[in-house]
Amino acid sequence: MGYKEVPGGQTDPECTHVILTLKEFNQILQGKARAEQEARTTKSNAEREIEKVKRDARYTAQKAAEEARQAVEGMQGELAAERAESAHQRALNANLLRIAKERANADRKLKPKKEHTGYFVVVSEETEHQYKDDNRHMKRVMLWKTVIQSPYLIDFPVELIRKQILEELSQKNEDGHRLIDKLGINGIYNKGYGSMIVDREWCAEPGRYNIMLKPKFRANFKAGYWEIICLHTKPLDVVPKDMRAREK
Repeated sequence: MGYKEVPGGQTDPECTHVILTLKEFNQILQGKARAEQEARTTKSNAEREIEKVKRDARYTAQKAAEEARQAVEGMQGELAAERAESAHQRALNANLLRIAKERANADRKLKPKKEHTGYFVVVSEETEHQYKDDNRHMKRVMLWKTVIQSPYLIDFPVELIRKQILEELSQKNEDGHRLIDKLGINGIYNKGYGSMIVDREWCAEPGRYNIMLKPKFRANFKAGYWEIICLHTKPLDVVPKDMRAREK
């Protein structure tokens, strides 16, 4: 066959071929087949595991998306119900305030009963006001103090009517005029006088305007109505007749 045995065995440099018995050759083939099968099995198992992980991930994502959708729908339903309830309560409150205002107008002989704002000036007087300047020095200035009676009975908690009154004083009617405009007041500043005269972002020339400082509230137990005490920088304009106090 042209082959010869080398003395060094398989480590001999002249060793180029190995002669196997049929049994040994079959064992090698069987080992190779087992290895290939194991590789195919490992690959198949890995592919199945990857697919399972993907399915689980898709299921988890779909489940989370469905739960989120249901949660959003639930919240939207609750929000819609709350909005409907809030609108209902606002309508009830608006109706209650409207009735209260009409009764107050009738009680105080303010006409027309249904259209009158329900506000009138009780008194307006000049008063000395103390404030601190930028250097924390005490200063004095002459301001005007005006008391305006609201149409709301003192039976209403102040927490309920405070925001309502402030809105009604400054909200515009269909002609674009505010209630304070009728009195010659140009705006409401929600801090003290000392802050106002240096607040150039709010008003560059505060001395040109009649500015009301943040109003205070008082319960007039004799009259039975809530009143607003307003400090402002200039005297009122001529008060319209429908905003002057009437004798009962």
